[in-house]
Order: sequence, then C-alpha cells, then structure tokens
Amino acid sequence: MNYQQTFDDPLKLTKLALLLSGINVIDKNISKAARLAIDSLFFFNLAWLYMDVIAEFFWLLDGLRIGKSFDELSIIAPCTTICLLSSAKSTALYCKGNILKATVKKFKEINEDIVELANLDDDNKDTNESVGTKTKDYVNRVKDRDIIKKSVKTLHNVILIMKCSSVVVVLVFCSLPLLSMAYDVYNYGETVKKLPFLVKYFFNPFTEMMWPLVYFHQIWSTIISCFNVFGPDTLFYSFCMYISINFDILSRRFTDVVAADDDETRKRLRACVLRHQELIELVNKVEVMYSPSTLCNIIISSFLICLSAFNITFINDIGAVFAFFTFLLMSFSQISLLCYFGDMIMTSSVQIYHAVYNCQWYSTSSDIKRSIYIILIRSQKPCKLTAANFATLNLNAFTTILSRSWSYFALLRTMYN
Repeated sequence: MNYQQTFDDPLKLTKLALLLSGINVIDKNISKAARLAIDSLFFFNLAWLYMDVIAEFFWLLDGLRIGKSFDELSIIAPCTTICLLSSAKSTALYCKGNILKATVKKFKEINEDIVELANLDDDNKDTNESVGTKTKDYVNRVKDRDIIKKSVKTLHNVILIMKCSSVVVVLVFCSLPLLSMAYDVYNYGETVKKLPFLVKYFFNPFTEMMWPLVYFHQIWSTIISCFNVFGPDTLFYSFCMYISINFDILSRRFTDVVAADDDETRKRLRACVLRHQELIELVNKVEVMYSPSTLCNIIISSFLICLSAFNITFINDIGAVFAFFTFLLMSFSQISLLCYFGDMIMTSSVQIYHAVYNCQWYSTSSDIKRSIYIILIRSQKPCKLTAANFATLNLNAFTTILSRSWSYFALLRTMYN
C-alpha cells in the first residue's frame, strides 16, 4: 500500500478548490506570472461575488423602504450571510498565505517521516524471537499503519460528504427559480422571470438580453461561494486530522520510549520531544490562520440556524422552505464538523500525558526522570483551537451553540407571534 498516496488523495479536490478560489498552496517555486494569475483570480472572484452582495443589500434597503414584512425580508439573509462567510474564509487564508505555505510544507515533511516507516516492506518482519527488536519494530509499524488507515478513511468520507453536499446546494439553489417558472407556465400558462438571488441592480436584469447573463453571473457566484467554503474547511479538517494522527503515533512512541540502555532512552526521548514541539507549533499556526474566520463561522452559522428554523416554520412557499432546510443542514454540519475536529485535537494531545505516564519511567536514571516530569507538566495542557479566543472548538462548544440558537429562535418566534 502506498501511504504517501493515502495522505495525498483526500487533498486533491481541496487543492483544486483553493486554487480556483485564488489561494496558492503550492510549496514549489512557481513563476511570477503564475503567482500573479492566482492572486488576480482571488480578487476577481471577490469582486464578482460582492457585485451580488451589494445588490442584495440594496434589495434589502428597498424592501425596508416600501415596508415589506420581516418574513419577506428574511428570505435574503441566508444568501447574503453565506456569501460574506465564504469571502471571510478565503480572505483569512489569503492574508496568511506565507504561514499557509510554511504549514503545508511542514506537514509534508512530518508526513514523509511517517510514510517512510509505514511503507517498510512487510517481508522485513523478523520471525526469530531471539532477536526481538525487529519484531517489536514491525508490530509498532503495524500500529502506525492502523492509525493512518483509520484516520485517513474518516477524512476521506468527510470530504466526500462535503463534496456531495456542495454539489447538491449549487444544483438546488440555482435550479429552484427555473423549476418555479416551469411550474407557473404549466399551471397558469405564463410566468415572470426569476433569479436565484433577490437583488436590485442599477439596471433592469429581467430584460430578454440581460436575464440569461445575470442568471449565469449568480450561478457562478454560488459556485465561487462553494469553492471558498469547501477549500478552507476541508483544509482545516485535513490539518486537524493529520495533527491528530501524529499525536496518536507520538503517544505510542512515548509509551515505548524507555529502552534497555539509558543513552538510547535519551535519544528516543529527544526525538519525541522535538516532534511534540513541532506539533504544538503546527496547532498554533492553524490557530493563527483559522481563528478569525472560525469566529465569523460560529456567529453566522448560529444566526442562520435560528433564521432558517424560523423561515421553515412560518413561510408557506414550499420552494423557499426546501431552500432554507438546505441552509439549515449546511450550517449545522459546518458547526458540528468544526467542533468535532477541534475536539479531536484536544483529545489526541492530552493522550500524550497518559502515554508518558504509562512508560517505564521508574526504571530510568534520575536525569531522565526529571525530563519526563517536565514533559508530563507540559502535556497536561491540551492543544486547542479557538474562535478568536472567544470559544474553544470542542463538543461542549457545539452543544452551547445549538442551545443559544434555539433560544434565539424561541425569542424570535415569540416576538413574531
């Protein structure tokens, strides 16, 4: 089994989505022209997307001016907030481009170390029990392989679900106006032109010449939003999963850190400490890159969960209800996955403490015991990812977010009634 391919396969679509968003994750030297093209694509996508965001804002102002009801005005909220969220995610990564490329490069180096051990030939297994060392090394490699295969399979399934849900959102959202128009023609013999986004441009978008162009523009805006969400999110999941894999493997190595010879123990301990420091630094870099956009994600998703539930409850239009149900599932899945992978980092980092405690430290020399004691003190503090230090990403935060969203929904429903 090619373990390097195992690590790379889930990220192919992520790299493509980031590239189409105008975010460069290529750690190799590229020409200035290629770098300029990628940067230009980012600003082009941002300008393209905000043409619709600004038009939605003017539609909202016009609705307030003519006195539309709250449920009519709230229909526009999911489209606008998701566009803002997608741009926040892509902009946060773009602004941290140097940190992003350095982090990807460091991940590649660490994963190559794991792959080098995992890809050792199975035929190297030493069946001579009198030797013992190679047999134990082989068993440890098998444990590492099991950790890699199980974790990467989970990551692959998550990315597959994200891909399928993104395709469904684009198809459903962009086809609903056409289906509604077809329904009107079938039942009433006539219809009015409709668009995916409720917008107010400085021109009339419903003329024979402009309507197809504006419709295509809004379809591509939807696709850009999906790229801007899919790429950063799946890259975040990949970072968390690979950090968790390395913490799990490091825990196993800490458990076996004590050797028969003190010099060998010191050598192993030094290697484990260096890897631990590298992983802590990687968590800090992921925190720097994703902390602001995560805060935006939590706020916006909480708002969308509340508002989508409200519109599903009070709007009678079946098409709108279906669209809001899609937004509700998307917001719920985003928050749940962010908190799940954040909790994974905390859980796997704390395992280091238990692994160090369970090693045979009592049979080592006093200087090694002191070193292990220092490691125990540091490993009690879990590595964590936060939403700009306002909330820690874990499963407790997930339940808190859902509880508050429900409270906001109940308050909004009471005020509306």
